[in-house]
Amino acid sequence: MAEKKLSTVEQLKMLALRAKADSAARIAALAALVADGYGHLITVTLPAGKWSGRAQKIEHQALLANSGYCYFVCGDADCYMDCSDTGIKADNVVKDGEVMFRCEVTPDIDLTVNILRLEVETE
Repeated sequence: MAEKKLSTVEQLKMLALRAKADSAARIAALAALVADGYGHLITVTLPAGKWSGRAQKIEHQALLANSGYCYFVCGDADCYMDCSDTGIKADNVVKDGEVMFRCEVTPDIDLTVNILRLEVETE
């Protein structure tokens, strides 16, 4: 029985370009909201020496455990690849003032992480 092709290479390229354009548009919309004052940027440092069992608690007064907020976490530009290579992730904020970060590989340098807090509508 002959194999059926799901897509041609050209179709896959077009889908990738559409996805890229959609992502760029969504990022631009998010940036516009932040520029209009709808977001709060929090910058924290994850010290290399504070990892325990591939986890580290960070404290900051702007972290609020409230269903009216959504958080996005991203490594700072200067250490973005280090954050990516070590698999840095943050848990949900479940207690005011703190968040637990986890990693796949324990970093051997301090990492700077940006946390964007956005206010969201709740029902």
